[in-house]
Amino acid sequence: MGEKLIDFAAAGRVANRVELKDVRVVDVTAKCNPKVRGTLEPTLNLDCRVANRESDTIEIACDYRFTAKIAESEVAEAVIKYILLYDVRGSEPIVDEDLAEFAVGNGTLNSWPFVREFLHTLTSRMGYPPYTLPLFHFKPKPQPKKEAVKTPAETPSTPAGSNPPTSQDA
Repeated sequence: MGEKLIDFAAAGRVANRVELKDVRVVDVTAKCNPKVRGTLEPTLNLDCRVANRESDTIEIACDYRFTAKIAESEVAEAVIKYILLYDVRGSEPIVDEDLAEFAVGNGTLNSWPFVREFLHTLTSRMGYPPYTLPLFHFKPKPQPKKEAVKTPAETPSTPAGSNPPTSQDA
């Protein structure tokens, strides 16, 4: 349920320049079937992305879709949208790819506790056992392999006493 691959270096380059200023719930829909009782079998999907960007602010939108089944019946659903506002320090531009990694990593990290509390309260008020959202796990995104640098021992050598070829020899 909670695992993403993140380029930590890219997200960190943005995180070092921003401060979280606000977390807002901007849209919520929820419904349940109160006739079905039992233990919830939850599913949670999320999507965090850059919603707006200005020279001194970044707005990240995080959309969460929670569904829960009991046996084979879907009994609860909630769709929650959060907006996270960050102030940006410094005037140097932020690379788009770094910002995208920051949106996924920090958007999730900064909104996850709010989602946990919201779903815990919501499921309880729906009459189900309160659902506690587990920890979210980030794993490093695999980096492209760099071409191996050849050591002098691996490069063709010039016989002793001779000069390497130059462009004038051609």
